[in-house]
Amino acid sequence: MAYRAPALVTLVLAAALAAGCAEQPSNGQPVVHRPLFESTYSHDLVSPREPPPFVIETVQERRGYVWAHSYSRWDGHDYVAVPGQWIPAKPDYRYVDATWERHRDGWHFKPGYWLPL
Repeated sequence: MAYRAPALVTLVLAAALAAGCAEQPSNGQPVVHRPLFESTYSHDLVSPREPPPFVIETVQERRGYVWAHSYSRWDGHDYVAVPGQWIPAKPDYRYVDATWERHRDGWHFKPGYWLPL
């Protein structure tokens, strides 16, 4: 009888752990990752692998907007493509796209930011 309590506790903990590994159900909508800006980015992201080649999209100019180019986001296991998008322009600023920079300890992500002119 004494061995049943630890076995029950172990079973409950295993079930709780397994429940945390379950994938969230999809509602059919694709996940969209917005451009990361330095003002909203709070930690240094380092990838052990080189990012995929940068893709240059050809877009036509759009008055009042700036094109934020696509980039690859590191999710901890692999790179995930983040599509480019139009963002509202800021007067007297130039937008600098997100990039990856190579350092000794891996590839560091540098989010997009606004540079004063």
